[in-house]
Amino acid sequence: MIINSAAVVGAGLMGSGIARHMASHGIQVTLVDNSEEQLARAALANENQNLQYTSDMTAINTVDYAIEAVFEDLEVKQQVLSEISSAVSAECLIASNTSSLLIGDLEKTVTNPNRFIGVHYNNPADMNPIVEIIPGDHTETRYTDAILKWMKTAEKSAVKCKDTPCFILNRQSLPYINEASRCLDIASPGEVDHVVQNRLGIGLGPFAVMNLVGLPVMAASSRNLEVLGKGYRAAIQLQERSRLDSPDWDIEEVSDVPKDKVSAIVKRLRGAMIFPGKDILDQALCGRDDLHLICREALGYDKSSPELLEMFEPAVTAELLEIYLSHQ
Repeated sequence: MIINSAAVVGAGLMGSGIARHMASHGIQVTLVDNSEEQLARAALANENQNLQYTSDMTAINTVDYAIEAVFEDLEVKQQVLSEISSAVSAECLIASNTSSLLIGDLEKTVTNPNRFIGVHYNNPADMNPIVEIIPGDHTETRYTDAILKWMKTAEKSAVKCKDTPCFILNRQSLPYINEASRCLDIASPGEVDHVVQNRLGIGLGPFAVMNLVGLPVMAASSRNLEVLGKGYRAAIQLQERSRLDSPDWDIEEVSDVPKDKVSAIVKRLRGAMIFPGKDILDQALCGRDDLHLICREALGYDKSSPELLEMFEPAVTAELLEIYLSHQ
């Protein structure tokens, strides 16, 4: 299968970024949204890209590949995937950019689910190098091979992973994001981000990441992750903040943080990095090197969770895990 033309359904931040990525690598892209206002915003943001814009789903009937990028809600995504299925040809590869929902649940409304697959870009979609590829139980190998091949030509590092809640990237990252939110019991957003940047060596603090991705998206994915049980609990602070009309965190400038706060934040967040990494590796959800790649390239960690597990003595790992889990 060769991909020459594509449709992205959902013209928000993620969908717009996916469209830019494909258009910049030779794909004819149509961006679809039922909101003319959203399409206008996307067109303004993508003014230098060769993209088509429409609110008419029938306009995508000849594309080779269609990916939905709407809000992280099962019913919403199922409805959109059903509409895509009705609009495109029987051979068109259909994908979901879901970050946390099971492909097995989404495929139920896709006609010919043999051509359905998860393709999870990480924000910002056109810049972040990692894309997770998640075949479903019915996905034909030729479709998986086609998208893996295309991603390689389009300068993305594609990681194939199993159909599991939140896949690998968000399963690894969300406990850290949620623990940062829980750290508000001892520190401010600016203090947490300062410690992360200056002591953990991560370029972008967790509160800045939440503002970049969008708190409602982070909160929805966190709720989907809770099915995994203890260690994957959604932070009440994030959930409550995400419901505000203007939910972005206020991140104040910080020049110094008291040593006791620094120590507590470092231990809690290191534990939040180690916990999901150990779980992922113990269950063989992906290979060690793929998890390392996700941590370093997609999440910007100074040390990947596999590196931390290899670096720390077992007693240190056990202490950090105990500290992390005590706040669940």
